[in-house]
Amino acid sequence: MQNKIIITILSCFIIIDVVLVYLTLTITPVKLKRNCFTFEYGEEISTKVEEYVNANESILKSIKLNLKGVSTEVGLYHASIEYFGQIYDFDIEVVDTIKPKVQLKKIEFDIRLGEKVIAKDLIKEIKDQSKTYVYFYNEETDQYVESKSYTTEGSYIERIVVKDEHGNQSAALRVKIVVSRNKVKPKITGAESIVIKLNSQFDPYKGVKAIDDIEGNISNRVKIEGTVNVQEIGEYLLTYSVSDKDGNIIKVIRKVTVEE
Repeated sequence: MQNKIIITILSCFIIIDVVLVYLTLTITPVKLKRNCFTFEYGEEISTKVEEYVNANESILKSIKLNLKGVSTEVGLYHASIEYFGQIYDFDIEVVDTIKPKVQLKKIEFDIRLGEKVIAKDLIKEIKDQSKTYVYFYNEETDQYVESKSYTTEGSYIERIVVKDEHGNQSAALRVKIVVSRNKVKPKITGAESIVIKLNSQFDPYKGVKAIDDIEGNISNRVKIEGTVNVQEIGEYLLTYSVSDKDGNIIKVIRKVTVEE
């Protein structure tokens, strides 16, 4: 009789163990919250298991999170969790849906006729997580250009937009471009008065430079009126002149003294 009772008790324990094993194999205590998790570009990708899994606290401690193949760049990546040898796959998608935020240096700019103005130079600040590009935008033609120049004096209303490398575009910002003819004269240097010796060599162009505020070095346009006779003692006047493409002319008179 006693043996029968012992056998019955042992049989119950075996049945309970079998049931528990069955339940363990058929009913998982781990469930993914979803199959794909989305993060915004620049946002930190969570490494917390509880962000991806529904499970009680004791089970969460036994779950291993695998994010080795996940990057912070825009794209779709494979990830997984592991619980007692069971692998649960899911995806992580990094997206960029935020438009760049832009601030202009000012709303009106003065430039010279023929001067190239670069859209990026008109921007004070850009807030975006990715690489950005600045354009002048023509709404009528849907054209984007990085720079512009003007052949006619006047006021122009332009629109500037910023695009990031993932295709997000800022709102168009209106700027006023006032174009006027350059009135700044070039400068001539190296044409100061000089004293030279009788019968010495003298090159009136040597050391003379002409610089324009827009065009830069225009020394090759310098013209000279007057001559110097190095074989005769006396004072000679040379007139140096140069003009830029806007018609601004500068003249410098140079006295050359020939002495014994």
